[in-house]
Amino acid sequence: MKKLAVILLAVFLLCVPCITVFAVSPEQKGATISTTVPAVCHITFISDGGRIEEDNKERKGTETFDRSSVHTFHIVPDSGKEIDKVLFGEEDVTSQVRDNHFTTPPLTKDTTFTVMYKETGTTFEPVSEPTKPYTSIPQGSETTNTGDTATASVFVTATVTAVSAIFILILANRRKKRE
Repeated sequence: MKKLAVILLAVFLLCVPCITVFAVSPEQKGATISTTVPAVCHITFISDGGRIEEDNKERKGTETFDRSSVHTFHIVPDSGKEIDKVLFGEEDVTSQVRDNHFTTPPLTKDTTFTVMYKETGTTFEPVSEPTKPYTSIPQGSETTNTGDTATASVFVTATVTAVSAIFILILANRRKKRE
């Protein structure tokens, strides 16, 4: 029984140093944490060997778009060329191109849209590159994590462990007194 109590107390002691600082001091009734989120994002278009269009308007250089907007771009290769690789940011999105059209995920940051071409009929050895899965934040749900949630869960875990250890010690002492 003593071993169990020692183990529970050791677990409790390991949890205590993990408690982080709260964003609000006990005297304060609240805290304001703010950030500025840009209303627009910039896309830099790179397409040597063709052009990129949206709504029959050629897109080139760096252009400005509304944040969280979604766009479908038409990729038009020059004569004798075809699409070889399409990059949106650092992600290879070639497999997402359908009928020379690519639809962006909701825009959340400045990025680069690059289209690489090859001569028609030319075959290249495919390069296998790991792609990062795209995760989007639904519009209007941007949040800032201050660490308070993690702190509360660590505190609750440490409290439950300490109460459990005390309860076990009380039961062990009662059992010894009966014997």
